[in-house]
Amino acid sequence: MKRRDILRAGASSLAFAGMMGAAAPQAAASAATPFAWSHASALALVGQQFWLNHPELRAIGITLAEVQTPATQDDPRLRQFSLVFASDGARFAAGTYEIDHATLGRFLLFVAPAGNAAGAPRYRADFSLMA
Repeated sequence: MKRRDILRAGASSLAFAGMMGAAAPQAAASAATPFAWSHASALALVGQQFWLNHPELRAIGITLAEVQTPATQDDPRLRQFSLVFASDGARFAAGTYEIDHATLGRFLLFVAPAGNAAGAPRYRADFSLMA
């Protein structure tokens, strides 16, 4: 057997394994009813505790303090709003983090620093959804 035949067989095996591995999470995800972010669903979560999984600081408690909407929305096809989280005092850089919630489960969310309130750092996640 030649070297190129071995490499070709190995690549085929890896591709097949990748397809099989990708199919399992999709099947599991379709079995559960997914949460859909909207302004209304976000408002229902105000005051609830979330956990941000930081690679160095570990689990950071954040609370959804408020949901903000822009004063004007230029495009009627878009629904824009921001989630504002109050931190437990930990400070971290903007980035995409795994977030845990008791009923929503684990999901990825990009959060950015948004100032301070009552001495605690705040973080913001912006949404711009098609209506």
